[in-house]
Amino acid sequence: MPAETPVAQAAEFDWQELGDKTYTANCMACHQANGQGIPAAFPPLAGHMPDLYSAEGGREYIINVVLYGLMGEIEVNGAKYNSVMTPWAAVLSDEQIAATLNHELTSWGNDALLTDFMPIMPEEVAAQRDKGLSSADVLGLRPE
Repeated sequence: MPAETPVAQAAEFDWQELGDKTYTANCMACHQANGQGIPAAFPPLAGHMPDLYSAEGGREYIINVVLYGLMGEIEVNGAKYNSVMTPWAAVLSDEQIAATLNHELTSWGNDALLTDFMPIMPEEVAAQRDKGLSSADVLGLRPE
């Protein structure tokens, strides 16, 4: 039997409910129910995730942010943020991380900002898991 194509695999990954539940339980306190974040503390995901996803290396970057955390100053929509994002590798499964990222990418109007969206798959998360990055390393990978 031939290997499944990425499109077929994506169609089989039912991430919507898992992504919503995982976001609500783990991400919402900082990034808020509407994805707007908290000014001067935690950056918005609404209107920003599609930019990261679409940038060169963006898919891997957003996976690494969730796996390894993020430390250092970033700028989002002209505002500077210098909080610490907790690494979630020890807490969340590959499926939960992929589902949550897909939830973020398709919520709060972000879906309208995406072109050629292909869901992030658990296998992509697993491939980044053994990189051993620090949260400061992840900052250095941030797309312009």
